[in-house]
Amino acid sequence: MIEQTLEVLLEVVGAITPVLALILFFQIVVLRKIPPEIKNMLFGVLMAVFGFFLFLLGAKMSLLPMGERIGTVLSEWDMPWVVLFTLVFGITGIFAEPAVKILAYEIEEASSGSIRKSFIIPTIALGVGFALVFGTLRIFRELSLAWVLIPGYLLILLLTRISPKEFVPMAYDAGAVATGPIATTFALPMMTGMAIGLRGGGAGILGLGTVGLIAMCPIIFMLSLGIILNQRKRKKRNA
Repeated sequence: MIEQTLEVLLEVVGAITPVLALILFFQIVVLRKIPPEIKNMLFGVLMAVFGFFLFLLGAKMSLLPMGERIGTVLSEWDMPWVVLFTLVFGITGIFAEPAVKILAYEIEEASSGSIRKSFIIPTIALGVGFALVFGTLRIFRELSLAWVLIPGYLLILLLTRISPKEFVPMAYDAGAVATGPIATTFALPMMTGMAIGLRGGGAGILGLGTVGLIAMCPIIFMLSLGIILNQRKRKKRNA
């Protein structure tokens, strides 16, 4: 317990220190100005480091092993039930991603309320749900990741061409924010645990690629949402 705590603390300090040093260098050497609220800023940095430390420690102690155990249990189920479970988990789990909520808020603000959060979050959630479904089918059928990713990104390129321009950056940001703490600390171990439970120890690699699928599918769903909303606007204008 103590060794794991110290290990996580060193990881967090090692990750934050270069970023903090770069920010301070730019502020002091380049801008040659110390921020007037430097104490509050440093206090905020300490709070962020502490929060990051607690999250990683909690993930290693709880979420990672929990995900692996659930994946092992799922490997004993019939495939249709596993598909249903991963679909529901992907849809519901994304509501716990803080970055998704922030993106939805920013989109609503930037669009002056024309694109509401009530559209954005469920759309990303559906994308993550289907990403886990594709990952499950890949594990059960032992498919190459290329068989899923190549058609998926070809579809993204096509949808990027026909989707409204304002939705393109939103969609690509949606793919980024969907791969947050829930995806990396729970869904990925769950899928690798499922693969190991089904195929043995060397099959854990089949679970890898889950985060890539989670990054891909929300982009598809967001671009599709843009096309649907754009068609609705045209129908209203023509009515």
